[in-house]
Amino acid sequence: MDNDRPTALSGYTTPPLSQKIRLYIAALFSVPFYRYGEIGNICYTVGKNILDGVILYTMFSMAERELKVAAILGVVVKYAYPGITMISSTCISGFIDHLEAVHTIKIQISRLIKAQLGVATGQALGAVFLLLCFPPVFMYFFAGLSFKSHLLVAIYLLHHVCDGSAQIVEGRTWFKIIEIKIRRGDDIKLSQNFWVIYTLAQNFQLVLGQLFIWSALGITTELSPGLTSLILSVTVYIGFFCVVVSKFILPVTYKLKLCS
Repeated sequence: MDNDRPTALSGYTTPPLSQKIRLYIAALFSVPFYRYGEIGNICYTVGKNILDGVILYTMFSMAERELKVAAILGVVVKYAYPGITMISSTCISGFIDHLEAVHTIKIQISRLIKAQLGVATGQALGAVFLLLCFPPVFMYFFAGLSFKSHLLVAIYLLHHVCDGSAQIVEGRTWFKIIEIKIRRGDDIKLSQNFWVIYTLAQNFQLVLGQLFIWSALGITTELSPGLTSLILSVTVYIGFFCVVVSKFILPVTYKLKLCS
């Protein structure tokens, strides 16, 4: 056996960052499914990190000082999240297996879009529950209840149930959509650089998320004595709006434009 025989990777070099960015932009412009889905992903990243930066800081402060349940909130999330992950990943894995048994791309995409609609609903509900944890909103609705400390824990858990399970489902279904549209698409150059595009998008959203969560934390730290300040309220509701609409963008554009 000739050990010097060249392999498929023998001449491969990792593209420079500038070329990776050009590939990512090319995918956005030439693949409508990817463009609208990625707009939704970016919108969600911005909104969710704004909400986390403002609401988690203020909620845990309220839970520690007034309701004395800060530790319980952390324990609930830590031990509930594995169960959420297990159930959601098992259900979506079965769905993907059945989906791949269907050989018609149009039917696959239609079913994936329906799944994305479920994701959008779950993440929108998660945003509603997280907004209810924001101290001014929480106190407006629940200040007179004797069991409000337990209610805060329940609402925060419901946020993680809705948002966490939706994120797991979205990860599988979104990957399947771009696998069909980019990896097995008509553009050979994009297809051959699928993982470059996918990874760059993930890293971009990670950096963007860090930028917005730290910015939101900075605003909250400056304005935290007055949680009802206009700037803080506007920041929270911008984040809330971004999360609520984010994952509906692809299903709506599919219905109005892409399925025709």
